[in-house]
Amino acid sequence: MKPLRPFRRTLCAPLAGALLGASALLWGRQAAAEESAAEQLFREGRALLVEQRFAEACPKLEESQRLEPSLGTKLNLAFCHERLGQVATAWVGFQEALITARTAGDAAREAFAKARIDALAPRVPWLRVRASAGDAGADQVTILLDGAALDPVAWDKELPVDPGEHVVAAAHQGEVFWETTVALKESERVDVAVPAPAEAAPAPVPAAASRPARRPGARVPAVRLPRARLLPEAPRDGVRDERSVRAASPGVSDGLVFEVGGFLGHLWLDADKTDVCVNGDGECDFTLSTGSLLAGATGFIGYTAMERLDLGIRAQIGLHSSVGLLIALGPSVSYPLGDRFRVGGTLLFGTATQSGPVFTDGYVWNGYEYAYRSDTVTTSVPLGFSLGLGVEIGMKLTDSPSGALFLQTTPLFLVGADGVAASLPLGVAYRWN
Repeated sequence: MKPLRPFRRTLCAPLAGALLGASALLWGRQAAAEESAAEQLFREGRALLVEQRFAEACPKLEESQRLEPSLGTKLNLAFCHERLGQVATAWVGFQEALITARTAGDAAREAFAKARIDALAPRVPWLRVRASAGDAGADQVTILLDGAALDPVAWDKELPVDPGEHVVAAAHQGEVFWETTVALKESERVDVAVPAPAEAAPAPVPAAASRPARRPGARVPAVRLPRARLLPEAPRDGVRDERSVRAASPGVSDGLVFEVGGFLGHLWLDADKTDVCVNGDGECDFTLSTGSLLAGATGFIGYTAMERLDLGIRAQIGLHSSVGLLIALGPSVSYPLGDRFRVGGTLLFGTATQSGPVFTDGYVWNGYEYAYRSDTVTTSVPLGFSLGLGVEIGMKLTDSPSGALFLQTTPLFLVGADGVAASLPLGVAYRWN
């Protein structure tokens, strides 16, 4: 058997190398598959965000973040939670992203996360769980929030929670002896007092706030503390590009809102003026009342004063087929109705002009007496300084990472000392939020 030993060594060496190579190849393929899955989940989540299907987008982004943690995914996930109304989870998520961006020296993403934190902070509900362990000792009492055990260090401290109903329960030696449901609204602060177990003569629990105790022998579930309750360590930054951050919200302008659009429509204008007659002395009245085709542009610039309510200035300028123009602008308010429609109103200051043939008549001095004379002339008749109201009605056509495209109408009505004007335009506008 001894002569076979060199042969064994000769055979084992390449076999070991082949096994190591195969293991490395399999590991590389598995890592590539995980990375590919993370990227695919991220793209699917982003597409669902654009379609405003947030309930479907959040799980995909969360799984992508689990497979391949990155700052871009974290920002998109926090934005998704914000759109779902989970303001506390979003607030914590943006704080995690802020820490990661600060560690990585990414000033743009840090500023963006800080802006979202500041916007969400006033909306976050806070829940304080006050506990009385009694003679049983804190080490024998477990407090659960939505089925997850709270660390004793979090007792008697305000915790950020999402709006809605939350279940607070207490267990002693593995048996749940008390439970209540608390409903919180945005910006609300609520304290819940957890009584001591029966052995320590617990304080009475208000009937309106309590539920029937669970059956004896129920065990405390072995669950982890939800990650949205406390701020964990920042994850390592990933490889997402800057577009991921910009896609996390309709814009990165810290509350500024811009809109530009074009329109076609109809203008009705009735104006008159008194001027020196072109065919002699004296004064003549010039009146133009006509409807004409109107084409122009509209714009809005403002800021989001409160949740989804935009305040700013709207302007309209257009040319019409009666050889004139329309100019109007003023303070405006805009508010979305659901996810597809937007309405608003504007207090307008403006003017309009038109030109055309007009019939004039009057008395002119012919050298020895005033004589009646009529004529048809071409002149320009201005509306003069006018006040009025405008309306904004828009329907969202498409969404994009930076804003949305709307089919929009902005009718207006102006009244001046020399006449009135009204327009009914229809066009499209793009709004950067």
